[in-house]
Amino acid sequence: MGWNPVKSLIRQIHRNRQMRKAKDFRNALVKGYFRSRNAASGAEFAEELRRTGARHFCFSIAYNTPWVIDALTKAWLTYSSGMTLVVIDNSSKPAARQAIEAICRRRGIAYFGLPRNPEWNPNRSHGISMNWVFHNIVRPLRPDLFGFLDHDCFPVVALDIATRMAGTDAYGTKYPAKRGHEGWYFWAGLCFFRFSVVEDLELDFTPRFDTGLDTGGGNWPMLRDRLDDSNIVNAEKTTISLKLGGIEADHRMLDNSFFHVGGASYRGLISTRHYRQLMCDHVWETYLGGVAERLVNDL
Repeated sequence: MGWNPVKSLIRQIHRNRQMRKAKDFRNALVKGYFRSRNAASGAEFAEELRRTGARHFCFSIAYNTPWVIDALTKAWLTYSSGMTLVVIDNSSKPAARQAIEAICRRRGIAYFGLPRNPEWNPNRSHGISMNWVFHNIVRPLRPDLFGFLDHDCFPVVALDIATRMAGTDAYGTKYPAKRGHEGWYFWAGLCFFRFSVVEDLELDFTPRFDTGLDTGGGNWPMLRDRLDDSNIVNAEKTTISLKLGGIEADHRMLDNSFFHVGGASYRGLISTRHYRQLMCDHVWETYLGGVAERLVNDL
């Protein structure tokens, strides 16, 4: 690989202590500002969820991809039991929000639209969205179990997360910090918790790139003293190699239960219309019984 001047410049900026402090200060301001926005609406939505009588909740952060939510909601209704799916919309495009809300309404899935997100970095945008959900919905809701699932991470076999977590406090895919750093983090796309274990913590799902931790890394200082391998169910990841339309690509299967497309909102092959169509068709034909119940055909 050749020298990348942009990445080299970013690395130099991160090594500058004063610049790092300035960026951290800026990120903290944005994080606090966003968390405080429309907090009352989160409490009202939590009350709506409470009235359903459900005690286990899975929150999925949507971002500009109605076709992904179409597949996720169908997969959830097909395979998942014991946990209520809630779609949290972080989309920046009004048309995407309208389409995603319509999909959820058609399938009877709870939907909530977040305030406009000021973050441009996708990892931080995802992280502060998760923070908003935890502090403004989960805390007033006080469920027994709650967690987060990437919008392009679909259950593909019969699944009961509550049973999977029986006798433990957390369930997810753990990643170690990058080489040279200490710690681990739950991948933000699959992490579930017993609320009573974390209710007193100021959970922070934003990344800590300077310490080698991606989205979810802000929780490390708190979770390292609260969770260990004895009370965590680790969802192992395996590679799935696909050849779609002559295009070869690797994707992930988690815990032999979730097929993860990866980067569905913004990067990689999936950012091309052609591969999106191939992947969408593959998911529906392989896991969802064919395309007859597909609601989104314009990708």
